Amino acid sequence: MLDVSLPALAATAHVSPLPIRSIASLASRKKLGLELPGAGKRRGNILWNGPNSWLFLDTSAAELAAQTSAAVTDQSDGLFSFAVTGPHAVDILKKLLPIDIERFAPDDVAITTAAHIGVRVWREGDAYILACFRSFAVALQHALGEAAAEFSSGRG
Repeated sequence: MLDVSLPALAATAHVSPLPIRSIASLASRKKLGLELPGAGKRRGNILWNGPNSWLFLDTSAAELAAQTSAAVTDQSDGLFSFAVTGPHAVDILKKLLPIDIERFAPDDVAITTAAHIGVRVWREGDAYILACFRSFAVALQHALGEAAAEFSSGRG
């Protein structure tokens, strides 16, 4: 998993009708030569990760960095992800997330909290993926287990 951030645009004397974030997004997309997802969205293996920041779930960001001025940081060892699937996935996540997970579409991305732990959430098909910093992985695993306990059929 790679984190890609594009540097902020330098201030200019031009007055633009667009907010700076929109200008940066438009410039970033043109600079990288690919269609990056907008706020709160996912496009294939690229996830929005905040203003002018995207997570690449493959190694394509390293190739982009060689061609652009994008700052690329390898997050492979910094983030831990959990896939929540099954008939009770939404019920489990409703206990942990302060967002309306029932209305979460397959290409939606959210930066939020789960049991007071910062997470990125997205869907891959029927699976809900939660990624947190690895130092919080054990705590998030525990919280997911507690939230799922009532749906357990008695198997450890």
